Amino acid sequence: MQKQVTLAKAMEYEGVGLHSGKPVVMKLCPAPENTGIVFKRMDLEGQPVVHARAEKVTSTLRATTLTEGAAQVFTVEHLLAAFSMLGIDNCLVEMNAPEPPVMDGSAAAFSDLILKAGRVEQKADRYVYKVRQAFSVYDGDKSLIILPYNGFRISFTSINEHPLLGTQFFDIDLTEASFLKEIAPARTIGFMKEIAQMQKMGLGLGGSLENVVIYDDTKVLSKLRFENELIRHKILDVIGDMYLLGHLQGHIIAVKSGHTLNSQLAKQIYEHRIKEGNPMAIRLDINEIKKILPHRYPMLLVDRILDLEPMKWAVGIKNITANEMQFLGHFPNEPIMPGVLLIEAMAQVGGVAMLYPKENRGKIAVFGKIDKVRFRKQVVPGDQLVTRCDVIKTKGNMGVIHCEGKVDGVVACECDCFFAIQERKVDNPV
Repeated sequence: MQKQVTLAKAMEYEGVGLHSGKPVVMKLCPAPENTGIVFKRMDLEGQPVVHARAEKVTSTLRATTLTEGAAQVFTVEHLLAAFSMLGIDNCLVEMNAPEPPVMDGSAAAFSDLILKAGRVEQKADRYVYKVRQAFSVYDGDKSLIILPYNGFRISFTSINEHPLLGTQFFDIDLTEASFLKEIAPARTIGFMKEIAQMQKMGLGLGGSLENVVIYDDTKVLSKLRFENELIRHKILDVIGDMYLLGHLQGHIIAVKSGHTLNSQLAKQIYEHRIKEGNPMAIRLDINEIKKILPHRYPMLLVDRILDLEPMKWAVGIKNITANEMQFLGHFPNEPIMPGVLLIEAMAQVGGVAMLYPKENRGKIAVFGKIDKVRFRKQVVPGDQLVTRCDVIKTKGNMGVIHCEGKVDGVVACECDCFFAIQERKVDNPV
């Protein structure tokens, strides 16, 4: 079993964003076990964070955009590719703008920063998701498929009408060494005929001939690092986008794929892992939940835990039924789940994540504060509230959890819960 890895020390870099053209100071910081890759917006009030995960993707227009609450980051795929192939599991990325610096338009400079910082093995085990069945997405003549494979391999076919590009194919078994030599240096590709329109859309404002390979109608204006730099960079984007799932084992076969299909495939695998496909998932039924949470009828509001990573995140469900006592008085003729109970149900999912470890069993998690509460959709009998809770921060016995509850895939409510873990004064009767 491999162990998780973080940086040995913090590294800082100052530059401009590829699309925004905005100056940005980016600091890559070591992070504790099970943190994952987390972006922190230092320029926004409260310094909100965005977790680099597949379900946080909100746009794939020319780059991958992640959104969590009021915070957003974009064009993160090159940095994520470097984290993926250099084995960085945990890192806090502090930025004073929404976009990382473009560097040289590839993942090579990000990789250099990581190597200069050094890497430290941590005690927690690394989880590598081994694909055990085929997943696929299609859009006309574009497709993206992943198959079981003992390793990480990408086979990419690119078809472009430009006379210097045409049809290209590249196949690579990815390791740290092959990535650094064959993929990391490949830069973003752009076309002169698209630049004016992109800039009207606020895109490509930080691009130049040094950090983007530019083609006009007949020739390439930049000095190529590889004859087939386009397809190598396409593979780079796939690596970065798929790292939103964490470490993978599988063979990816791509035809004309881009960020949109990459994101769709990542979300498909994510949903499968949550619902049924993760063989290492920690799942808890109601009897097991009762061994962790002190709540009992009528205040036990979690029916099942679908998956969790202790002290990091949990996904759980609450089935809303017409027989629950709150509907006797909360609009009997038009029952709506009270907002305060939605918050409580979500917080209990987070409570399972915090109280699951052996050292916290028998304790309770109590509210210190609730912040950034948003109710976006009414929840009624017959609905199933699926909640994901992420541990944003912990210090001693205190912590913050971000909770997001969905009904039929649509966000119904979200909040940040500040909590403290305490000893129980009286044991619950069984």
